[in-house]
Amino acid sequence: MLDYDCVEYQSLEIKITGERDMNQDFSGRAVIVTGASSGIGRSIAVELGRAGAEVWLVGRSLGELAATASMIADVGGPIAHTVPLNLRERGRLAELIAEVGRAHPHFFGLVNNAGVMHPEPILSGTVDRWQAMLDVNVMAMLEGCKAAVEVMRAQKKPGHLINIGSVQGRFEVPGVYGISKHAAEYITATLRAELEHDDIRVCTIIPGGFATKLARGFEPAQLATIAGNLKALGIDPAGPGIERVVSDPQHIANMVRYILSQPIDLNIEEVVIRPPISTKA
Repeated sequence: MLDYDCVEYQSLEIKITGERDMNQDFSGRAVIVTGASSGIGRSIAVELGRAGAEVWLVGRSLGELAATASMIADVGGPIAHTVPLNLRERGRLAELIAEVGRAHPHFFGLVNNAGVMHPEPILSGTVDRWQAMLDVNVMAMLEGCKAAVEVMRAQKKPGHLINIGSVQGRFEVPGVYGISKHAAEYITATLRAELEHDDIRVCTIIPGGFATKLARGFEPAQLATIAGNLKALGIDPAGPGIERVVSDPQHIANMVRYILSQPIDLNIEEVVIRPPISTKA
């Protein structure tokens, strides 16, 4: 069963620089994006910076975060803030959110994008790998959402929580990674119900088949299996047509910008977004 939401191939290069004819929608608003050092998170951060948001970039690599900040500057966005952070360290994300709330008059959005992925059967896994996925994919998201709500309520201004899920959370046999993403969907739904009377909207974006670096944790045999699945569909992983299976993260970034641009009294609960061809088997 293979339909990994994030697969990286050397032949697939995603470019997210370049000007676009769009208005500056989010000037004077602060947004935190986790996992902003590459892939989906980087695309989201650049797009929101392009729209005028002041973006705090969270990730593990200061060098890659600096590269994202440079991309935001290249598209005319405000100076971005780089925050190298290990989301497995309890309390660190909450502390950052509180700091942003003190430094900025309008904390407008938290995008929980960071994730850890070990795509394997439960009986092939280890406690350490399970814990890593649960720490980042579930606990950090919970911590961040709670802290963000506290700041947004204190500021009494509209805000958004956007949690990035995965189509693997909807597989019949999802493995621990899929289980963690399934949990994220339920957490988001619960938060949405708890915040109905606040001007805080909560949305889950559920991607499938987008190019990121989550695949860096895959074993060679797993990558070979994915390549075999693609070839069975008549698609060369190193050839043309791969974008119909592994798509540009910019599409998700565009969706995040769209959600944040909607009136606060509109509740967009979830968006499932994937390329036209699925490798699920």
